[in-house]
Amino acid sequence: MDEESLAAWRHAAKVAKLRLLRAGPHRLRSWSFPGGMSLLLVEVDRRGVESPALAPPDQPTRQWVPPPRPRPRTQEFLGRIVPVPSTVRRPHPIVQDLTEALDFPERMIYQHRPYLMPNKRRPVQRMRQIWQAIITEAEFRGYETLFRHNRRDHYDSGQLILRIDRDEFPLQLYGERGKPLQLTIKDVHPARRRGYDTWTDTADKPLHRQLGEIFTHIERWADLLIARREAEERREQERRRERQRREDEAQRQFTEDHRRKTIQARIGERQFADDARAYAAALAAVADDLEPDRAQEVRAWATWILQHADQVDPRLSREGMPKTPKPERDDLLPYLTAGHWHY
Repeated sequence: MDEESLAAWRHAAKVAKLRLLRAGPHRLRSWSFPGGMSLLLVEVDRRGVESPALAPPDQPTRQWVPPPRPRPRTQEFLGRIVPVPSTVRRPHPIVQDLTEALDFPERMIYQHRPYLMPNKRRPVQRMRQIWQAIITEAEFRGYETLFRHNRRDHYDSGQLILRIDRDEFPLQLYGERGKPLQLTIKDVHPARRRGYDTWTDTADKPLHRQLGEIFTHIERWADLLIARREAEERREQERRRERQRREDEAQRQFTEDHRRKTIQARIGERQFADDARAYAAALAAVADDLEPDRAQEVRAWATWILQHADQVDPRLSREGMPKTPKPERDDLLPYLTAGHWHY
């Protein structure tokens, strides 16, 4: 929001505040910040307690959708010549920040003795042209640019960050008296073990004519990082599918073992029921030869055995498919490969 629009909004908010004070239960609250302002409509009851005004219940809430990430456009702009302005009359705010941060290390080092601060006589105008060209070209290609400066680091002179998809490429421009301009990507390329990629200003090949090559290098770099990230995501998905397949197989084996144990238990219960009935029949046969009191106890015991045999006999209960209990983590360990789960 520009200064004129912001001033108009502040004037309108002040008028609305004064009018709401005269009548009605609503009050307007405002907060200003650099480049904008916030407004809040509140309701005031008779006791002066404020509560935010609620939106109509039938008004749907807009769901926040993340903006799409820019993708590298390598083939589309391959061999493109990046235009460089002859003069920077309306510099980008990032260009102004980069210009102010050029002598930040010297200001911090010599802050108590400013008369000793050296004058490096940097080619500021040329550096501003290159910065402006990089930012304009990045916005033209749909990439995001931002300024990063760690003020706690007294040797940090600021960096221009070029963001493509999830990756950031810090660019730093060096230039002093008697030395050629150098543009460096302050990050190590995946194909290199050490060192940064640097482009130097020469008489045969000025730096501003190498900007197209620099953008192509960064875009291919971004393509490589995206391809590696997508390959890693595919491998991770394959690992998750393999892990899920192993766990499903372990679950199936656990279910089969549980059913097998259930079958063995029911067969044992059937054999136990047959043996118990035979034992009860034998007791009833010998009870006739015993004394009346003793015979009554034996017959009662035989009757209970028959009742218990009927209760445990699976042929009489006619139980169906057993319900498999939910296995715990330790229950599936015998069915998984070594190292599937780590403690």
